Amino acid sequence: MNTAIMDNGKLIRITHYLSKNRLEHVRTTCKFYCPECREEVQLKLGEQRVYHFAHKQLTTCPLASGETAYHQAGKEAIMNWLLRLGHKPVLEKYVSKIHQRPDVAVSIGGTSYAIEYQCSNISRQELRKRTAGLREAGLFPIWVIGANRLKRKSAQLFSFSSIHWEMLRESQKGSLIFYCPLQNRFIHLAQLLVFQPTKICAAMTVRPPTAYRKLSDILSPPSSKRQVYKQWLKCIQQFRQRPPRILSNESKRLRDVFYEHHQTAFPFLPTELFIPLKEAYIFTSPVYVWQGCLYDWIMRKKGNRPVTIQLLMKEIKRCVQMKEVKLRYGDISIEEIKEVITAYVHALVRQGFLHMTKEGNYEVASNQMPIQTVDEAFKRDTFLFH
Repeated sequence: MNTAIMDNGKLIRITHYLSKNRLEHVRTTCKFYCPECREEVQLKLGEQRVYHFAHKQLTTCPLASGETAYHQAGKEAIMNWLLRLGHKPVLEKYVSKIHQRPDVAVSIGGTSYAIEYQCSNISRQELRKRTAGLREAGLFPIWVIGANRLKRKSAQLFSFSSIHWEMLRESQKGSLIFYCPLQNRFIHLAQLLVFQPTKICAAMTVRPPTAYRKLSDILSPPSSKRQVYKQWLKCIQQFRQRPPRILSNESKRLRDVFYEHHQTAFPFLPTELFIPLKEAYIFTSPVYVWQGCLYDWIMRKKGNRPVTIQLLMKEIKRCVQMKEVKLRYGDISIEEIKEVITAYVHALVRQGFLHMTKEGNYEVASNQMPIQTVDEAFKRDTFLFH
């Protein structure tokens, strides 16, 4: 942490304006105490880490976790950006009602914001607790992830870890914000589409802070679906040309089902199993697994009974219970699942695979033969975005 309370009750904050000589002098003349737990802390002025205050003894104090120079530089840069916009941000302002210190707090108009710059992993429980606390205190939380946590595979292809999925769940915006203090750039990922657990397609926008004239601009940056859809097609093509050798249990089952019941080899899975849906991030399973389970059910019921959202929800629930499909979170609501299933059915209607017979009832309209060649598969895949 970079703040402490001195003997005289005043708050001292370590900034780049204070030289090492000045800090060494202060260290020899007074004691320091943690602003959170009031335990005694010591001023560390080493060469390996950023100057900081540290508890003298082991403690459960939330401010005792330490901080890297990267994190310190990032939150100071965000504060300085807000200063240049004409606001009055406060670094690590103590919110007594919830016993939290957001990295940067600022009031703009009638809204108070709390910006949390997260550069390390955080548990879902801690993330939800801190977010709920900030809202309880009347603050609008904005989570910004350190760009050191961004793993990019290609222009529009990324790999996520737990911190990304947890932030995405809390953001309620379907996008993620990153900041790099080394390059002084905000990075936005939007239009997120999950192909496989380690392959996420997204539109990336990289801009300096000066490109944003107000804080709210970073919450809804412009993005293009076109490049994301191109990357999605590339993922499908790579899958068809070089199917994954190591398969999860649910992928193995799906592969066997389509070979035995639909006379379809794994690389030639129907195009209807690769429909991109931004709502589908709630599934851990690859897109072709959860959509394949629904497609298989639809084809087995073809001509016997109409397809409805309710019946498909019942089927996906069965698949989850039987571990044929995996959900990403343990608290997924019925409404969230319904949103994904509804989006999938509407996409199948747009593709001409289903058509509505009456309100809420659908039936198979397409009688396409199984795909036999890679070229034929590529031709069908291109119609995903027509």
